[in-house]
Amino acid sequence: MEKGNRYTGVSRQDWSFDRMGEKDAARHNDKVKEAIKGNLQDVISDGDIITSDPKSKKIIKIPMKSLELPKFRYGEPKDGLGTGNGDGQPGDPADQGQGNGPGAGDQPGQEYYESELTMEEIQAMVFEDLALPNIKPKAAGEIESEEVNFNDVRKKRTTNNLDMGRTVLQNMMRNAQTGKARLANISPDDYRVRVWEEEMKPENSAVVIAMADISGSMGDNEKYLTRAFCWWTVNFLRTKYPKVEMVFLTHDTDAKEATEEEFFSRSSYGGGTKCSSVNKMALDIMQERYPSDRYNVYPLHFSDGDNYGNDNAECVRLVNELLEKDVNQYAYVQVGRSARSNLFNKYESDIHDDRFKALMVDGKQAVLPALKKVFNPEESVAK
Repeated sequence: MEKGNRYTGVSRQDWSFDRMGEKDAARHNDKVKEAIKGNLQDVISDGDIITSDPKSKKIIKIPMKSLELPKFRYGEPKDGLGTGNGDGQPGDPADQGQGNGPGAGDQPGQEYYESELTMEEIQAMVFEDLALPNIKPKAAGEIESEEVNFNDVRKKRTTNNLDMGRTVLQNMMRNAQTGKARLANISPDDYRVRVWEEEMKPENSAVVIAMADISGSMGDNEKYLTRAFCWWTVNFLRTKYPKVEMVFLTHDTDAKEATEEEFFSRSSYGGGTKCSSVNKMALDIMQERYPSDRYNVYPLHFSDGDNYGNDNAECVRLVNELLEKDVNQYAYVQVGRSARSNLFNKYESDIHDDRFKALMVDGKQAVLPALKKVFNPEESVAK
């Protein structure tokens, strides 16, 4: 090469190996998230959660199976190590005076560890698959939800929210003014950052009419399942639809409108049950305050199904009338029982409308699947 000649070479280095740790960590975090999602059915009905402030900074510990990383095991098993057969005879009590555990065995157990999540992180996992079904444009003023948009780029002397492309371009333009456009000597004056503003996103007006059976037949388990389902429903709506309206009704043989606090705490001792009373009140409230030409209406009824026998036909008539008044969905959730009640069977046999849903929540693990069926995102846009 002649003296004074300059050559420019371009080389490419494979950095994939250097990023393996980062990729492994991301993969591990994805597996942890999957494992947590697998436990959500138990988590969301936990009493410590549904009685806490949804905006609290409380840390929730979730037990999950350990994710064992591959590793080498050296050496061979040696005689005399580990736990084997003892001197006992069949029928001898094991571990006398040491508790009632199953005793020592020769197989390894399954290790568990606790993953710590905030309430906000748990809610994000639960709510990501939920939406109001069959929502339609209505004549009433639109409700609004907050949405953050990065919609501007400005000069700023810090690297927060740095827009790398714009920063590089600004540096090259500055260098071009002094001779040659090149990337060199980046200074704080070259920084370009993305800025955001909170934008109000219009949503169609909606109201959820929550109805709870508080009659004497509703035991502690039924009340607990109702409270768990409603707690997540209320917080889902306030998270994804901050301006949605809610109406709370309770009933035994008579229906009453309640505050949110009364709805979650009111009970009746020894009272009978007429589910038609709350359906009638829901119909009246809808006609007087939330007509379907102005609102998306979602009645949601919780009961153990132990209804006064002659009242079942009236319940069917009123639910059909609500559907004729164009509610977006009517959901009946039977809580506590594993067998279908007479009311449940009557609803299923006499109501033939895709907007009607009858579900059973017979235990804590059924709460999450029922939530996903009631708030089904596949039905979130009317066809």
